[in-house]
Amino acid sequence: MQARDMNLCVLAKKCGISYSTIQTTARRGGQLSVETIERICLGLLWFPIAAAVHRRF
Repeated sequence: MQARDMNLCVLAKKCGISYSTIQTTARRGGQLSVETIERICLGLLWFPIAAAVHRRF
Protein backbone atom coordinates (compact mmCIF):
# COMPACT_ATOMS: atom_id res chain seq x y z
CA MET A 1 0.00 0.00 0.00
CA GLN A 2 2.91 2.33 0.56
CA ALA A 3 3.83 2.11 -3.12
CA ARG A 4 0.36 3.45 -3.92
CA ASP A 5 0.51 6.06 -1.14
CA MET A 6 -2.47 4.47 0.63
CA ASN A 7 -3.48 3.58 4.13
CA LEU A 8 -6.31 1.36 5.39
CA CYS A 9 -8.78 4.24 5.44
CA VAL A 10 -8.10 5.21 1.82
CA LEU A 11 -8.22 1.56 0.76
CA ALA A 12 -11.59 1.10 2.44
CA LYS A 13 -13.06 4.17 0.74
CA LYS A 14 -11.76 3.24 -2.71
CA CYS A 15 -13.09 -0.30 -2.41
CA GLY A 16 -16.43 0.47 -0.80
CA ILE A 17 -15.63 -1.55 2.31
CA SER A 18 -16.06 -0.36 5.86
CA TYR A 19 -12.85 0.72 7.53
CA SER A 20 -13.71 -1.29 10.62
CA THR A 21 -13.85 -4.51 8.59
CA ILE A 22 -10.30 -4.07 7.31
CA GLN A 23 -8.93 -2.70 10.58
CA THR A 24 -10.42 -5.46 12.74
CA THR A 25 -9.17 -8.15 10.40
CA ALA A 26 -5.68 -6.64 10.32
CA ARG A 27 -5.54 -6.36 14.12
CA ARG A 28 -6.78 -9.87 14.81
CA GLY A 29 -4.88 -11.52 11.99
CA GLY A 30 -8.14 -12.91 10.68
CA GLN A 31 -9.26 -13.74 7.20
CA LEU A 32 -11.43 -11.67 4.92
CA SER A 33 -14.33 -13.17 3.01
CA VAL A 34 -13.86 -13.96 -0.66
CA GLU A 35 -16.30 -11.17 -1.54
CA THR A 36 -14.26 -8.63 0.43
CA ILE A 37 -11.02 -9.78 -1.16
CA GLU A 38 -12.59 -9.46 -4.61
CA ARG A 39 -13.75 -5.92 -3.81
CA ILE A 40 -10.26 -4.96 -2.66
CA CYS A 41 -8.69 -6.43 -5.81
CA LEU A 42 -11.13 -4.61 -8.07
CA GLY A 43 -10.59 -1.39 -6.15
CA LEU A 44 -6.81 -1.67 -6.44
CA LEU A 45 -7.04 -2.44 -10.15
CA TRP A 46 -9.56 0.30 -10.89
CA PHE A 47 -7.90 3.08 -8.87
CA PRO A 48 -4.85 3.56 -11.20
CA ILE A 49 -7.05 3.38 -14.30
CA ALA A 50 -9.47 6.01 -12.98
CA ALA A 51 -6.58 8.26 -11.92
CA ALA A 52 -4.97 8.00 -15.37
CA VAL A 53 -8.22 8.85 -17.12
CA HIS A 54 -8.81 11.78 -14.79
CA ARG A 55 -5.30 13.18 -15.48
CA ARG A 56 -5.86 12.81 -19.22
CA PHE A 57 -8.98 14.98 -19.24
